[in-house]
Amino acid sequence: MTYTEIQKRGGRKYYYLAHTVRSEVGFKKIRVFLGVNLSTKELQEKIRRKGDILKGKVSVIEESLKERFVIQQSFSKRLLPPSQLEKLERLQQNYHQKIKLTDEDILRKVRESFLISYTYNTNAAEGNTITLKETELILKRGIIPKAHALREVYEIENTVRAYEFIEKYTGALTHAFILTLHKMVTLHTLTNAKNEGRYRVKGQNVAMLGSKHFPPKGGRNIKRLMGELIMRYQTCRLSHVEAAIQFHSAFISIHPFIDGNGRVSRLVFNWMLLRANLPPIDFPSENHIEYTDLMEVSRDGDSVPLADYLFDRISSTMR
Repeated sequence: MTYTEIQKRGGRKYYYLAHTVRSEVGFKKIRVFLGVNLSTKELQEKIRRKGDILKGKVSVIEESLKERFVIQQSFSKRLLPPSQLEKLERLQQNYHQKIKLTDEDILRKVRESFLISYTYNTNAAEGNTITLKETELILKRGIIPKAHALREVYEIENTVRAYEFIEKYTGALTHAFILTLHKMVTLHTLTNAKNEGRYRVKGQNVAMLGSKHFPPKGGRNIKRLMGELIMRYQTCRLSHVEAAIQFHSAFISIHPFIDGNGRVSRLVFNWMLLRANLPPIDFPSENHIEYTDLMEVSRDGDSVPLADYLFDRISSTMR
């Protein structure tokens, strides 16, 4: 609807030609300035002359609103053939049998070693320069390397606390769970602490390095998309592994946070594996380029190559 809007400021009348466009998250008003203290004749002439300018602006806005972000990952299409799912089941049975026969102190050492490696890799993949050996010193002896920024040390410590949280968490996949993880992962590492444990808000737009895809703009749309993603996972009839892979890929596509998306997504993925009575996996930083390339293919709509990669990671963990 197009209409004339009058704003009074300092005893003067400012005239605008306005049009309101409806979007998914509310209404957007587009204006064209007409003039100040216009007579009826002047107003009509301005409206006639500037009507096409407003139509042009409205057209651009309406086209941009049509560019609605769509989750490309399918939660109904099989990613793994029956032979791989059967193999996974056999490996899982053998793995748990070995766990039962293994001394508890050995299991504790194995978990400790995994956590050090996982913590190093998930942060190194995002640019953290703390080495594997330094990660071990931080976690086992509390020795803080002086050559690194305190933010990097916090990232290491935060990862451990967040991982210990997913080991114990028995609730459902919810917004609160994801936001809690993000707050734990980013504690003391963001310039603005308000962004800890919060989805991207309006104006907080991000890009994915090396990707031709663009995440949705920050704002209420992010929570809606995350809610849709959570619902798709909860109602998915695929195997636990396939559902986790699709969630993992879609999560990164949405990029719901201003920072920490990769680290949180990998923690959620491992929580999903633990929930399915499967062992957590490491994400080697030396394979990060291959991993992100496969994520890009998944964003194009084909998650099978990513599923093969992650299937191999899960399978090798249980051998």
